[in-house]
Amino acid sequence: MIAKIIVDHPSKMVDKAFDYLIPEELEEKISIGSRVIVPFSSGNVETEGFCIGIKDQSKSQKLKSVIKIANDANAFDETMLETIEWMREHYLSSYLDLIHAVVPSGTAVKSVEWIILEQISEERSPIRQRIIEYLIDNGGGMESTVLQGMFENDIKAQIRDMVKKGTLSKEYRQSQNIGDKKVRAARLAVPADEAKIEAEKLLKKAPVQSRMLSVLADCGFLALSDLKRFSQGTYNAAATLHKKNLIEFFDMTVERNPFAKKSVAKTTNLIPTEEQKRAIDNITASIRNNEFKAYLLHGVTGSGKTEVFMQTIEDTLIIGKTAMVLVPEISLTPQMVSRFMSRFGDRVAVFHSGLSMGERYDQWKRIKDGAADIVIGARSAVFTPLNNIGIIIIDEEHSDTYKSEMSPRYHAKEVALFRAKQYNATVVMASATPSIESNYKAKTGEYGLIKMEHRYNRNQMPEISVVDMRNELSNGNKSMFSRQLYSEIAENIDRGEQTILFLNRRGFSTFVSCRSCGYVAECPNCNISLTYHKYEDSLKCHYCGYTAPNYTRCPQCGSPYIRYFGGGTQRVEEEINRLFPDAKTIRMDVDTTERKQSHEHILEKFEKEKIDILIGTQMVAKGLDFENVTLVGVISADTMLHINDFRSRERTFAMLEQVSGRAGRGTKKGRAVIQTYSPEDDAIALVKEHDYSRFYQGEITERRLMWYPPFAKIICVQFQGVSQTLVPQAAKYFLKQLGGLSLLKQKIQILGPVPAAVSRIKNKYRWQMIIKCQNDDELNDILAAAENACRRNKNYNQISVIIDKNPNMIY
Repeated sequence: MIAKIIVDHPSKMVDKAFDYLIPEELEEKISIGSRVIVPFSSGNVETEGFCIGIKDQSKSQKLKSVIKIANDANAFDETMLETIEWMREHYLSSYLDLIHAVVPSGTAVKSVEWIILEQISEERSPIRQRIIEYLIDNGGGMESTVLQGMFENDIKAQIRDMVKKGTLSKEYRQSQNIGDKKVRAARLAVPADEAKIEAEKLLKKAPVQSRMLSVLADCGFLALSDLKRFSQGTYNAAATLHKKNLIEFFDMTVERNPFAKKSVAKTTNLIPTEEQKRAIDNITASIRNNEFKAYLLHGVTGSGKTEVFMQTIEDTLIIGKTAMVLVPEISLTPQMVSRFMSRFGDRVAVFHSGLSMGERYDQWKRIKDGAADIVIGARSAVFTPLNNIGIIIIDEEHSDTYKSEMSPRYHAKEVALFRAKQYNATVVMASATPSIESNYKAKTGEYGLIKMEHRYNRNQMPEISVVDMRNELSNGNKSMFSRQLYSEIAENIDRGEQTILFLNRRGFSTFVSCRSCGYVAECPNCNISLTYHKYEDSLKCHYCGYTAPNYTRCPQCGSPYIRYFGGGTQRVEEEINRLFPDAKTIRMDVDTTERKQSHEHILEKFEKEKIDILIGTQMVAKGLDFENVTLVGVISADTMLHINDFRSRERTFAMLEQVSGRAGRGTKKGRAVIQTYSPEDDAIALVKEHDYSRFYQGEITERRLMWYPPFAKIICVQFQGVSQTLVPQAAKYFLKQLGGLSLLKQKIQILGPVPAAVSRIKNKYRWQMIIKCQNDDELNDILAAAENACRRNKNYNQISVIIDKNPNMIY
């Protein structure tokens, strides 16, 4: 039998299946998704590979054989392989990038070449004698890279000759960062009754041994650390019991459970409103009919969409199917997980990048083994090995974060729809502000449309005020807070109610400039200004991470007149602390959520300690539900509105409607204050009326006229490299390879190539072109051939060509 293997090698030149003979002893063990070790390249380097097929013939001659199984757990099954194959064709991604997205990080098997001393011989060459001495000093073997590091000159030829002579040998040793966590444990080696009798005998002469044996007699087995703690015993006492053949030691697999210490009170179903009941009935009917169906659940903020999720999932589990819930932000996961665990207990698995690699691996195993039948997570959770899926829920479906900005550049919504079709499952895309594309598909019948137009128990929507900051400035108020917002915050503090302040920009100042010569601090690696972070007193690049100390004199002219322009969340926090010194504040942005579980800790602190004001970026804009939050303040609605992107107004409307909806979710009336310099723009003016319908009508009309999605597909092709000359040349060469597009029977428009808006990031120059078309999949072969032509051209093979379908933002 012959296995088709994808070899774990980063080069796109080997992005294909290689045929390997399956040794007879492995024929029963290798199947789709098997992780194996194979010899690869002319040097027969032992490398991990993934099996994507088995056949009985090959066109290749002199096939190499699979060496061994790398991991007993298959990386994926046939159904997931279908997803991988579809994504490879649709997104033009490599097999390896897609497999790495599917397989838990940290589980890759790494093969390391070792040099082994086989026999000690007298060597005339001083270098060879040193090689032998180093190997003897290190126990007879060393990693080849470590051994090479001991010498200034290359010793590969010397080692190769010594291997031929039999003095040395080479071998590959495999390791992986993450696997099952094992702890040393103890269990009875005799029946429990006999152990209790022995414990009685030991009570006077060896009371510690007696206690340890009694504890084991009661529970059967325990981790040694727990046995020591529960019995007040010692490791020496355990060793003695082992010598007496009363207990035995073994390695026990334990789960790294991120929620082991989390205490959640059990809850039951709420009585649904009429709108909720209608939504539940429609969705569960599709699940029970075992038919693929996609719904857009358009429900205003606070309408009770989460309760709809939980009751439809409960019905899904009753008929023996599984459920997946995707959320756009890790910050939303803690509240969502708490609600689901309170209803479904340990049937819930959680999967997102905020967990450690070990925790993600254990959650992945629970899902694969069927120990959990509900998965909650961010974008990557769409790849978890959940089988027999009945429903996939995409909460806040309009969110940009469902689109991956790194390879593979997939959209979780599209992958979820594909996976749902595989299982005839139901997909529910939920939002208070659906994306223009999703709403269009619902209105044209591609998706079913379910509306929930009222808040739960008919609570009022928040009352929104729009403040024209131009008037504030003309009236002498140069503060970042309008008089109305200041007054509302003060009133909230007096009433003991909580406030959320939103600004979608972190840091203290957006850029730093010299007032004497106009010098602006810029990143040396990117064509972008540095942002000032006051608490660290440093300047940071939010694109590449470059950090420099702040300066008090201009590096160019020496002037002390330095000005900090713009403002971020750090500045908002400082101003609030100055204006309201007695108020308790907490900040939630990328800078404060770097540590593990920091999202959960901040939100818990805000709720339990009755913090007066939560200041944050988009992390605070969606999904959060706190009864005592009655005021939301938007510091600047213009940060998103004037970005050069056709979705900027849609993003602005959605963000403002979403963040305003955090207010008044309990019994108290909510209100929001939106500060702006563009109050007349529909993206802001219509939020005041909560009028999504009118906003949609304006946007869809403009999209139709300008031929933007949903009426056209957009492909962004980006070119990146260190040479300022070769990058545009490669872009133009790529364009010449697209002649075949004229033969396609569809409308196609090509814009560019031109320099990208941010023309340099991480010392790489960037050009791009935009292709607008009716059917992007028809262009796949031509785009792939053009990319391949650039890769094979010796002038441009160092230029990265990135093909991104339906990009979030073109920058």
